Amino acid sequence: MRRTTILMWLLDICLIQLQLLQPSIGSQALSFTLEPQDAVVPEGHSVLLQCSGSAPGRGKGKAMLTPAAVRWRGPDGQDLGIVGDTFRTQLKNGSLYISSVEENRGLTGAYQCLLTADGVGSVLSRPALVAIARQPDLNQDFIETYLLPGQTAYFRCMVGEASWQEGVRHSVQWFRDDMPLPLDKLRMVVLPNGALEIDEVGASDRGAYQCNVTSGSVSRLSSKTNLNIKKASEVPGSDHAVAPSFLVGPSPKTVREGDTVTLDCVANGVPKPQIKWLRNGEELDLNDLDSRFSIIGTGSLQISSAEDIDSGNYQCRASNTVDSLDAQATVQVQVPPKFIQAPRDKTAHEKEELELECAIRGKPKPIIRWLKNGDLITPNDYMQLVADHNLRILGLLHSDAGMFQCVGTNAAGSVQAAARLRVVPPGDISEQEDNVAGAAGSGNVKSLGSGLLARLPSQPRDLAAQIVKPRFVTLSWVEPLQNAGEVVYYTVYYKMNNSEREQKMVTKSHDDLQVNIQSLLPGRTYQFRVVASTNFGSGESSAPLEVSTQPEVNIAGPPRNFEGHARSHSEIYVRWEEPAVTNGEILKYRVYYSENESGADLYHDSTTMDALLTELRAYTDYVISVVPFNRNGMGDPSAEIKVKTYSSTPSEPPNNVTLEVTSSSSITVHWEPPAEEDRNGQITGYKIRYRKFKDAPQVKSTPANIRYFELSGLDRSAEYQVKIAAMTVNGSGPFTEWYRVNTLENDLDETQVPGKPIWINIQPGAENIGLHWGPPQQPEIKIRNYVLGWGRGIPDENTIELKETERYHVLKNLESNTEYVVSLRARNVKGDGPPIYDNIKTRDEEPIDVPVPLEVPVGLRAITMSSSSIVVYWIDTMLNKNQHVTDNRHYTISYGITGSSRYRYHNTTDLNCMINDLRPNTQYEFAVKVVKGRRESAWSMSVLNSTYQNVPVTPPREVTVRLDEENPPTVIIQWMPPKHTVGQITGYNIYYTTDTTKRDRDWSIEAFAGEETMLMLSNLKPYTTYYFKVQARTTKQQGNNNAPFSALVSYTTTAAVIMQEADTIAKGIDNEKLLYIIIGVTAVVLLAVLFGILLLCRRKPQSSPEHTKKSYQKNNVGVPKPPDLWIHHDQMELKNIDKGLHTVTPVCSDGASSSGALTLPRSVVHSEYEVETPGGVPGHVTNSLDKRSYVPGYMTATSMNSTMERPQYPRTQYNHQNRSHMTMETGLSQQSLSQPNQNGSLAQTPEHPYGGYDANFCNAGNGAAGNGCVSTIESAKRGHPLKSFSVPGPPPTGVATPINKHTPAVTIRPQNQSPYKKPSFSAATPNRLQGGGSVAHSTDEIQRLAPSTSTEELNQEMANLEGLMKDLSAITANEFEC
Repeated sequence: MRRTTILMWLLDICLIQLQLLQPSIGSQALSFTLEPQDAVVPEGHSVLLQCSGSAPGRGKGKAMLTPAAVRWRGPDGQDLGIVGDTFRTQLKNGSLYISSVEENRGLTGAYQCLLTADGVGSVLSRPALVAIARQPDLNQDFIETYLLPGQTAYFRCMVGEASWQEGVRHSVQWFRDDMPLPLDKLRMVVLPNGALEIDEVGASDRGAYQCNVTSGSVSRLSSKTNLNIKKASEVPGSDHAVAPSFLVGPSPKTVREGDTVTLDCVANGVPKPQIKWLRNGEELDLNDLDSRFSIIGTGSLQISSAEDIDSGNYQCRASNTVDSLDAQATVQVQVPPKFIQAPRDKTAHEKEELELECAIRGKPKPIIRWLKNGDLITPNDYMQLVADHNLRILGLLHSDAGMFQCVGTNAAGSVQAAARLRVVPPGDISEQEDNVAGAAGSGNVKSLGSGLLARLPSQPRDLAAQIVKPRFVTLSWVEPLQNAGEVVYYTVYYKMNNSEREQKMVTKSHDDLQVNIQSLLPGRTYQFRVVASTNFGSGESSAPLEVSTQPEVNIAGPPRNFEGHARSHSEIYVRWEEPAVTNGEILKYRVYYSENESGADLYHDSTTMDALLTELRAYTDYVISVVPFNRNGMGDPSAEIKVKTYSSTPSEPPNNVTLEVTSSSSITVHWEPPAEEDRNGQITGYKIRYRKFKDAPQVKSTPANIRYFELSGLDRSAEYQVKIAAMTVNGSGPFTEWYRVNTLENDLDETQVPGKPIWINIQPGAENIGLHWGPPQQPEIKIRNYVLGWGRGIPDENTIELKETERYHVLKNLESNTEYVVSLRARNVKGDGPPIYDNIKTRDEEPIDVPVPLEVPVGLRAITMSSSSIVVYWIDTMLNKNQHVTDNRHYTISYGITGSSRYRYHNTTDLNCMINDLRPNTQYEFAVKVVKGRRESAWSMSVLNSTYQNVPVTPPREVTVRLDEENPPTVIIQWMPPKHTVGQITGYNIYYTTDTTKRDRDWSIEAFAGEETMLMLSNLKPYTTYYFKVQARTTKQQGNNNAPFSALVSYTTTAAVIMQEADTIAKGIDNEKLLYIIIGVTAVVLLAVLFGILLLCRRKPQSSPEHTKKSYQKNNVGVPKPPDLWIHHDQMELKNIDKGLHTVTPVCSDGASSSGALTLPRSVVHSEYEVETPGGVPGHVTNSLDKRSYVPGYMTATSMNSTMERPQYPRTQYNHQNRSHMTMETGLSQQSLSQPNQNGSLAQTPEHPYGGYDANFCNAGNGAAGNGCVSTIESAKRGHPLKSFSVPGPPPTGVATPINKHTPAVTIRPQNQSPYKKPSFSAATPNRLQGGGSVAHSTDEIQRLAPSTSTEELNQEMANLEGLMKDLSAITANEFEC
């Protein structure tokens, strides 16, 4: 045991010396001079883990390195408590000594050394693994083996090679019949895994074989394998050919770079199979002297000093005349992490943003972690991982100073480097020690003289948030009042409420008075302030502005630990864990997957936390992610993973198979591989079966990288059949049909030159040309080779000789878009045959595999911020409702001056962007597209917006509002003129309002000319807060005034001011009281007029015929009752009538009949987005039982005069013969309300699809409103208690209505529509008729309306039905006349 300990110490010392020779990486402030190393020892042995480092210090006034304090962390990640530990002791030099490594005592695992220096920080060493040496597993199966003489025997020894410990050595010795086996080096070999291989076995090799494995001082024996040798005469059919079979095939290997790899392969067959090795389908060249590949034993492959390029699929191919067989294994060469860029020591100021760089390569890709003072950094809002490797710190604090380590780890090892971060106060530019920096860090303001202090700018003004979204805010401000000309740039500071970490953003110049703050968190309150900076210092800070970002929907977070693997060539299994943040119940998960990175997105829904993706393509990479859904919709997606399905056998045979007779004893087979989509994996070779007619077939195998094969040793003048199949690691695909050809009777003739190739096919590329040709027609003439020539415009500038068996060649490194002349001729010993020529032009560029496009961004908006900047933002429909980008997509904004063909582009990973450096007073066009890898969307719809005019004037200053003491009804507004202006000030605009949310154009404006800076304003409301701002006008301004406004000033009026401001009338009646009186009197007069009209209408005419005197009262026996309004209102219809040209049938203006207007059905259009009704007025108001939508504009085409615009509402015209008939007339003028229509009804035209109707209810020649006749407008203004049931009375019979049969009329027949229907509009409801002229509609806009099933409206109507029926009976019981 003592000897082992001494050996371990010597090994550690050697490792120390080697490490000291290597240059250190990382910080010079605190670094390791020695790190602990892995140790594998037998149980009970001791271990010494050494660690030391240095830190900066001072001695005798000089800088020097001093030893750093050392602590240790155990396998549990906690600091070791050395005191009281019976097994572990920390030595004086910092090394950790473990006296006895024993199992189940918590002594094995990873140990790390922690260096600490006061005032600097701490760094953590690489993990050193302490493990107990384990014995390998041995073969324990007793096996009886029977072989024929001449075959190969293979005996296993150790198993579980993948679990062998690194650094543990094993020695193997073989025994036969319990005696040591003397090795015959010509026939016997012990492989690196301890297996024994014996070639050409004979009777003398019979016996029981077993191995003895020694590890350290421990030896173990495997079980025995009994070898039996049979005589050939004892095996029936032993003289027949037998297909190859593998005794052992290669197994998958994962090794580190530089290791030696051995792939075992032993096969038997009759005849003895030939072993070949292929990598990714191409045969390995084992004859190269510099090759790292070699064959050991009969066919095992050994790779020395494995490199990354050696990774791939290896196939051991055993073939004889019967068949060929492949056994494959994957070799993964892992590369330990190595630094591309290590972090460096940095010094930064507080509130700044800092990024520590770290780039590490390795295979597999290393996982990068960051440590601060030895503790793992968990990414948060202020410490973020950029591109998974750099560390970004936002809003630096003094507490952020310390030692930062970048650690890269993969399966092959780990690497780490440290950097020191010093954080100094703002203005401190010292790079020295902290005490020096602290002395110099008293601030730049105090060191300035009084002259420079006077030149510092004051605080920026009017800081405001122009755009507030969940993840970005756009701010604007006005330049300082004092020393604005000294400003070089502005600094915007912002922080989250209740946080000390303040971040900053610096503008590019003093002209930038707005900024777009991105990467904010939704639903949080931030504080913003602005400071103007000069070349000699910073001015005062503006007052903080608190802004709350918009909240986002409470969606679920990303699923955790998402992983997947292939189960077959068409299935992938994925699983995940529930998101850390669910925000309620997870309703389902949606797994998105696509082929590679350019295929269409497919998805699979699952209610569990796993899924099986089926019906996939074989040997295809799939990009997969999973998204959770809760009640608020789609959540955040998981990280994308890439999984490849297993390969399968090809689904189709090779293409373009041709047979060529090359001699009397040989045939050359030519082919092309199957189509890409039919290969189902990497083609590893081709299997050719051939036979002489009616003989047993033979097999030849080829590598995957050739396209022809010569079958030799054939009989003369015989018919042969050939077929071919493609192979993958999974086996052979389908064979082609049998192709037949006859060999020649005699050898080929070379007494004459070959003929011309019969055809040539050329396929151009951008930088290459592919040629495929057929041989000459004279198969009896010998061809030695082909000569291929090509040149630009002329043939044979370049020539190349090709084998006589080749039929395909690619000319490479050509110029694109160039005309080439190609020649091809056959050659033999007699000379060259005649050539065949062709000319071809290369393409401009290679065709690109167009990926599936992404969805186009929508909702693009462009908001003008100033004369040189516009903010654009949009919506990505492929993201969740919160519009948070979590993958590698980015956006490209295209913008340019409208009408110009020149565009500029800007890339961003956010869904918003501020475009700067634009021209003032210029209209720009914007579009956006999304890009993700090779996929991208089309450009979105363009939006236009113009920058503000670059107004040469600053805002007015120091606006004040006060009460005029001498004239209390007046408020005085005063201000100072702008500080800077170009041109003479011609006047001012004073804006004032009580609602600051209104647009500027909706404010009240007082404008006056001149240079006065005071205005007296009266007529303000009492106890009201008003807001004022002032704008200057200059001679340089043209068109719209875009001059900046002054700061906003508020003022609250008092009661005394208002009481004196109001214009009073006698006896203290002011304007407000007068308004109430006018409204009341008007209402009384209107009621009186309506009552008088009602009395006139209830008079009975004497000339009425008898049948018009029938009453609808309930008590009259034998008189038909009025129709039941509920049962029959869906069965009434309007039928055709002809309307007179000059006579208008009057209709009584009773309150019931005046509201009985026809309503036409509205054309219903279903849309995903609702259209807002201007003014906030609902698009349709109705109390009808029939819950339908109506468009009043379909009823009339109204002509308006120059003084009044008023809608004309149609009314139903009744005829004595059939009261349900109606005609309408459109295009009425305002005069038609008092005069009869002289032109008759309008014909049905495209402008008037519904024909015509008369808008008058009474004949102008028979009476006016005083006789009970009312105009359409008067009727429209009346209310009616019957809501949806309005029953017009019949017209009197005293007036005859002539019928003109030649006048076209239109009949409107609504389906399931009652004539007793209240119109869906009223005079108080804005509609399309009030907007202007007529609106034409086609007949297909009138659609059938389905009856409503709304019980709410039905219950409301039925509740009033009993009372309404009483009024209805009273109205319909009388006859009406005007």
